[in-house]
Amino acid sequence: MDGVKKTRISIIGAGALGGAVARGLAKAGCRVLASDAHPERLDRVRTDGVELVSDNARAAREGEVVMLALKPHLTLGVVRDLSSLLEGKPCISLAAAVTLETLKRAAPGALWARAMSSICAALRCAFTGIARSDATTEAGMAWMKDAFSLVGIAEETEERNLDALTALTGAAPAFFASLMEAAAMGGIHAGLPKDLSYRAAASAMLGASRLALDVLEAGKHPAAIRDDVCTPGGMTIEGIYELERAGARAALMKAIVLTAEKGKVLTARVAEG
Repeated sequence: MDGVKKTRISIIGAGALGGAVARGLAKAGCRVLASDAHPERLDRVRTDGVELVSDNARAAREGEVVMLALKPHLTLGVVRDLSSLLEGKPCISLAAAVTLETLKRAAPGALWARAMSSICAALRCAFTGIARSDATTEAGMAWMKDAFSLVGIAEETEERNLDALTALTGAAPAFFASLMEAAAMGGIHAGLPKDLSYRAAASAMLGASRLALDVLEAGKHPAAIRDDVCTPGGMTIEGIYELERAGARAALMKAIVLTAEKGKVLTARVAEG
């Protein structure tokens, strides 16, 4: 991954997602320049080693690889404005709902790819799906996998999977945070001090995630974690019974599906202009 760390990476848009990716890459030792309309508001991004500017053109000009992390409805306008500066450069869009074909029409000389990551990149624990275009070389794909592996787990996928992946990896941290908050409130209701309950709930969620990755790596189903914790007639199965009775899993499944469907709607809207 030394090649990634030697590359001057520019990120246009240092908000929630762009700032998180910039912070994660900088923490990993990369040379990161990020542009944002209000860089003075981004002290946390600067503190993590990211050079911040307010000039998108400078970022596009100085970056050897350019990432764009803008809202979908803003992306194409910025890409068109910077088109001449992106000529011949590897460009990675982190925006949901903006297709490779649409990006190529806006800046045909750029070497486009798309990557769906999440705010977890700031802590280097994101999952990032990468979709190549016909302009992506094998070396270019290898570079992207190495780069996004510095901020978590990175896998290549087909572009048609990105709406669902955005719902699962991009939006799901908000869903899981809501569930964590609910678990902590349950702990408070059961008598725990508030701060203790929130720390314990967050740690339990983090631990469950790490266990799930270990279980998957071993070729097993994540349900093995539940089976290991539940004992006949015990405390845990009582809680599992209530979650099943209340339809908690179905609600989360529907949240992911509805989010992915909204992504398809936005993709069609952006494509129409």
